[in-house]
Order: sequence, then C-alpha cells, then structure tokens
Amino acid sequence: MTSLRPDAARVQALVERLRAEGLDAVWIDRAPVFDKTSLLHALYQALPLSGDFGFNWDALEDALFGPEDPDARPRVLVFRDLELLEERDPAAARVFLDIVRTVSENPRSTLAGLVRASAVPDERQTS
Repeated sequence: MTSLRPDAARVQALVERLRAEGLDAVWIDRAPVFDKTSLLHALYQALPLSGDFGFNWDALEDALFGPEDPDARPRVLVFRDLELLEERDPAAARVFLDIVRTVSENPRSTLAGLVRASAVPDERQTS
C-alpha cells in the first residue's frame, strides 16, 4: 500500500512560482488540519493576523479580506493536506471553502483564492 503525502519540495516550488508571478502566496502548512480548531490555528500561524484574532468563522472572513493597502499584492492560500480536513470534518471544510470563495469574489478583497497542494505517492512508505 502506498502512502499519500504532499511533497514539500514541490509545494515550495509552487509557492515560489506564484510569488514570482506577483502574488502573495501563503503556504498553510503548520500542522495537520483535521477540524475547525486546527484549521483556524494553522491559518493564524501562517497569515499575518493580529493577536486579537477571534478564532471563529466571522473573524476568519474578516482576516482573509487582506490589508486595506490598495497596492497590496493579491494573496493566494496554498493549502497542504486539505483532504484530511474534508475527511475528518466535512462541515468545517465546506464552511472554510465557502468563506474563501465569498471573500475572493469580493472586488475589495486582496484574496485571489486557494490552491490545493495535491497529495503525491510517497513510495518510501509502504505496508
């Protein structure tokens, strides 16, 4: 059996390509994200959020809007292991993806969207 894991080098190369294209690519890869709490903590660690971030959906939606600086680069979230969240807490995954869609569709937002870092086979881990 082959284990699936996102390849960190490939994800880092993707982030660097996005940055070279002028985007503020933020890699969400701080810890396994398997529920709402771990998702909000991973986002808090990866994004420049204030210390008074409320760790709830409304606070996340506000935070994802981005800086009010009109010259700010568009932000793209690069999310690793999103499948784990979708498997363990599908309701939280749906809410999160809906927030990302809603915020990224708003012309006043600097959030351009989310990129999934696909899992790739890791042949070294077999059972």
